[in-house]
Amino acid sequence: MLALWLVLAVVHEPLEVLAARLGASATWQASFTQRFLPAGFTTGTEEQGVFTFAQPSRLRFDYTSEPQRIFAVDGTVARIVDEKAGSCQAVVLSEGSWAALPVAGLADPAGLQQLFEVRQEGQKIVLRPRKALPEVALVEVVLGRDGLPAEVAVEDAQGNHNLFRFGPWHAVPSPRAGFFTPGLPGASPCLPQKP
Repeated sequence: MLALWLVLAVVHEPLEVLAARLGASATWQASFTQRFLPAGFTTGTEEQGVFTFAQPSRLRFDYTSEPQRIFAVDGTVARIVDEKAGSCQAVVLSEGSWAALPVAGLADPAGLQQLFEVRQEGQKIVLRPRKALPEVALVEVVLGRDGLPAEVAVEDAQGNHNLFRFGPWHAVPSPRAGFFTPGLPGASPCLPQKP
């Protein structure tokens, strides 16, 4: 029994250490680049911007490359705001789409351990879903020298690949109210459509 406990402690320790590191500040910010490579292709797209993360489960990508837009999550609702196009969309996240979000789940080791098998390979944490999910087949988190994510790679069941590179990370003051629930200028945040 002691041997089993030691194995489980070693397997889950990287997530707990990372969660503790993320918990050292109420809000973090980092520049990011995102490379998307569709399945079967050798070239894809690359975008960049500023990433903001706050506990619990709040994140926001401000894309500074074209098309400029905001992707934000506050709990279980994701919003995409494209001011130039005059559009705001909101969706309720499924278990799989929530799990595919970079960094969002990393502050919740217990939740991730329910969804994923966890393995550590040096500075890399590898997460594989315990049950098949169309949105995510593999997540790999490479930790930087500061103990925070330097890279997060997400592959879905179709073989599409998203690679996020972050850094440097900075602890920042908590953002204004509504920062993680954006909407079009002068309008309330958009709401998910009812089924």
